[in-house]
Amino acid sequence: MSIHALMLGVIAGFVSGGEDFVGLLLALALATLVLPISGAVSVWTHPKLAAQARRRTAGLAAIFAVLGGLTLVRGPAGELLAVGAAAAILAGGYAFARTLKGPRSTPAQLAAIACISLLAPLAWLLIAGASDQWQLSAPVAFLAFGASVPYVRERVRRRKFKTMTLGERLRGGILTLTWQALALLAAVGSAASGAIAPLVAVAFIPGAVKTTWAIARPESRPPIRHIGYVETVLSTLFAVLAGIGLGLGPP
Repeated sequence: MSIHALMLGVIAGFVSGGEDFVGLLLALALATLVLPISGAVSVWTHPKLAAQARRRTAGLAAIFAVLGGLTLVRGPAGELLAVGAAAAILAGGYAFARTLKGPRSTPAQLAAIACISLLAPLAWLLIAGASDQWQLSAPVAFLAFGASVPYVRERVRRRKFKTMTLGERLRGGILTLTWQALALLAAVGSAASGAIAPLVAVAFIPGAVKTTWAIARPESRPPIRHIGYVETVLSTLFAVLAGIGLGLGPP
């Protein structure tokens, strides 16, 4: 998801008129460090890997801090500090959820995606500065990419059962269906009120169709690899459409 959140911000930044390629390089460098840092932190509690993981985290964090300082010099410092503060709060929420519920729990995964979604405004700010609607990129990214958590969990859960009735599938998929419906309604309502470009609302449609079709049709043991491929394709499509729509702004 990190690459798609970054892609959304990059596209929106350039579409909105940004031309800072040095800022793009800084955004790419910071995004490249996100997964290694999170991976190192994830094994802090492992008895055999903890010491090495902490050293690795410290080294990566030092590099991140240097790049973060360059970022503040290059981009709009106030807005970037706001993004950093939001990231710190969400990272704390992730750590709490991870400790309380475990790393694979829904709250922990959603908190992680919320953190990753901040790559969108980070890239936008570094490429185009504080242009219109940059603040919307993170919530838009979270609404789209966060939907994958209940969706994938439900598809994987269905592998335990040979057959399921429509009622059982609907009960199991109520969270993912509700998420998609509310996200699409919010996007359509915002577009109708002139707050966002209609293309942003259109970007939510493929995900809603995918979820509805997957829950409605009967299946046994849905293939994990196929689910991953579909998620990758639709996330890329969303990042492109939503990035262009946010970058263009409302009509």
